[in-house]
Amino acid sequence: MPTDYRELRDLLDERSRPALDRPIPWHALRAGERHARRRRLSALAVAGTVAVAVVGAGTVAGLGGPDEVDQPITAQVTEKLPQRYVEPDGTVYRRLATATLDPSRAKVTTFQVKVTGKPVAILPDCPSPKASPALVSARVPGLNRTFQLSPVAFLMNSCERGKAVDMQSFPAGTRTVTFTVESFPGREAEGKWRFGVYEWTAPATPRAPAPPVEPPAKISQNLHLVTKGSATWPGTREVTLTVPNRGRTVAIVTYCGDGLAERLTTNVWVNGRPIKGPHDCAAPPTPRGTGFLVLGRQPRGEKTLTIRVRLETPIPDYRRRSGTLTVAAYDGSM
Repeated sequence: MPTDYRELRDLLDERSRPALDRPIPWHALRAGERHARRRRLSALAVAGTVAVAVVGAGTVAGLGGPDEVDQPITAQVTEKLPQRYVEPDGTVYRRLATATLDPSRAKVTTFQVKVTGKPVAILPDCPSPKASPALVSARVPGLNRTFQLSPVAFLMNSCERGKAVDMQSFPAGTRTVTFTVESFPGREAEGKWRFGVYEWTAPATPRAPAPPVEPPAKISQNLHLVTKGSATWPGTREVTLTVPNRGRTVAIVTYCGDGLAERLTTNVWVNGRPIKGPHDCAAPPTPRGTGFLVLGRQPRGEKTLTIRVRLETPIPDYRRRSGTLTVAAYDGSM
């Protein structure tokens, strides 16, 4: 049975420990000429054992065992394109390649990346948090199709939040992808961009998500909270609310927690009627505000409104990532 690096390191340490702890027997070396040569050879042998053991252990540590190589770091906003990092839900991101776009020299850069079949995402190092997002697309050899960012085709809020944005899934068996990054059309050059191409691995078992953020009691000027509901992904994919129809404007706020925000989409139905979509599942509300979807005034003949919101994703690996879905309904005048 092969021995892994950790076992080999422990074995070398165990074998070298007696030599490291044993002092050299100078008194015995001086005991007599008859044994002097043998004693010197023994001392040299012991010293050699120590040296070999230390060098061997150093070599193994330099190579790094599986625990050292795979140990991720926690990415912070201040870290620029780390080699590896882990998100709060336990998903590990590993960098495959980096690229630079300097719009003052060229508007477009193209580069190839080797992929393994795992989901791929783009993490930008932006010239400024408010920079107009560069456009990212990809092609797979032999396919007449362009792959975009997902769920929307631009680096949505990534400069401000420092969060990787997914690419659409590549076909099974894809091993090489050609990426194209170009500056936003019609905008002046804003400085040099760097991009990291990452693949990610969801945890084997989804972690328990953080409690959902509470929706605001009021949005816009005169829209007040009527009811709310939440669900835990991936166990539950839907939230259904029932609200009275008072003949006023109805709006909903929909958002996802943990690593799902702005990465999954929602479909919405009102009394069984689909609302044009899908819509990205927004980040939780902040003091700066939150987005909402205006449903308008509904037919007066319908005394109640049943609002159903369902989470969707084209990336199967998200079914091993945890998070929450929150839906809040408001009514009032606009």
